[in-house]
Amino acid sequence: MTTTKRRERDREKMRRRVLDAARQLFVREGFDNVSMRRIASRIEYSPAALYRYFRNKREILSALREEGFARFVERQERSRERFPDPVERLRAGAREYIGFALAEPDHYHLMFSTSCGQVDLDGEWAASSLRSFRMFRDLVVECAATGRFGEVDVNVLVFALWGQLHGLVHLIATGQVAALSNGADLDALLDRIIEFGLRPVPDLQQFQSES
Repeated sequence: MTTTKRRERDREKMRRRVLDAARQLFVREGFDNVSMRRIASRIEYSPAALYRYFRNKREILSALREEGFARFVERQERSRERFPDPVERLRAGAREYIGFALAEPDHYHLMFSTSCGQVDLDGEWAASSLRSFRMFRDLVVECAATGRFGEVDVNVLVFALWGQLHGLVHLIATGQVAALSNGADLDALLDRIIEFGLRPVPDLQQFQSES
């Protein structure tokens, strides 16, 4: 191994240590309560040396969010390949969203529970988050074009569906669904909740003619 490659490897290992330590601290103590000095102390590194890898803690959080969204985009890509029908893809995507949140709670927290003012929303650190949102929005547009949701503004539909999922994840993660669902099978319950959220809007003309 050449000296240059060894240095690159060592730099990446240290960068990984910084990210892992910061992720744990941000999740447990909150972004505002963690300083660069605190992160450095966690890995027994000098605060000044930390700036060789990141300019500030905002960049560290942005890098962690980008990392999480890159993983999530991989799941979105797989769903797109497996389900050509947009409604089926949206249904599968809802399951993927929940699954990701429960499998990678630290990344999910930093992706969706930190303030937009604390991170970069453009440039290299936002590439995957923007791609993830565009993929989701494009999918909702496809579903809306089928007429399944009636006449509705796309932005309303995008944030209504996302908000339902985000709220559901919170209820699951905090144990409220398990505690208050009277022993219902969680997987079956989630399927019914997702189906309810994606239920077609009735044909109003048909409804009026029948009533």
